[in-house]
Amino acid sequence: MNVFKRIHDIFSSNVNHALDKLEDPAKMIRYTVVEMENSLAKAKDSASQMLANIKTREEELRVAKEAESRWDVRAQLAVKNGKDDLAREAISEKQKAQSKVTALETELAELKNISASQEAQIVKLTEKLEEVKAKERTLVARAEHAKEKIKIEKQISATDCSAAIKRFNEMEEKVERLEAEAAVAAKNYESENKFTEMEERESIDKELAEMKAKLNPKAVQTKG
Repeated sequence: MNVFKRIHDIFSSNVNHALDKLEDPAKMIRYTVVEMENSLAKAKDSASQMLANIKTREEELRVAKEAESRWDVRAQLAVKNGKDDLAREAISEKQKAQSKVTALETELAELKNISASQEAQIVKLTEKLEEVKAKERTLVARAEHAKEKIKIEKQISATDCSAAIKRFNEMEEKVERLEAEAAVAAKNYESENKFTEMEERESIDKELAEMKAKLNPKAVQTKG
């Protein structure tokens, strides 16, 4: 029974697969816990069967030892009474019982070793299950975070930014052209104002001269 290999397989083939395929991490972790609980139940059931087998073999060993002792007593009794044939028969049965005792003792030793190993695995599996249950909420949160991170990374990788960058560059160029046109328009407006002022001043000076000539012709002549 390799319970821990089974646990490793569950994590490897189910949880990691779930994250890769963006499945529901909480569901997969809960499934893992259930699988571990089932494995623990099977391990306990197997251990119980093993203990039952040990008890059966122990009873068989007790009976075999009693038979060995009984045939030994009978063999001695037959020898005392000069019954060699009965003594031989009793010794034969005693030897058969001895062989059975030896076989049962060997089998019992192996069964007890297996039982001890099962008990150790049950303890470890129980501790691991409790650890997983205690960390279940944290594992779900981490899995959800990992899933969302994968989604975002895939979305970023799948997005074509070239079109957006091109539109941004075109808009930037338009703004720069508008700024240049605005600067030229401002400069032209300033020059136009200066020319307009000069023209107005010249018109005023001309009209003033004409007015002076009309109202004071002598002053104009003398000046001339």
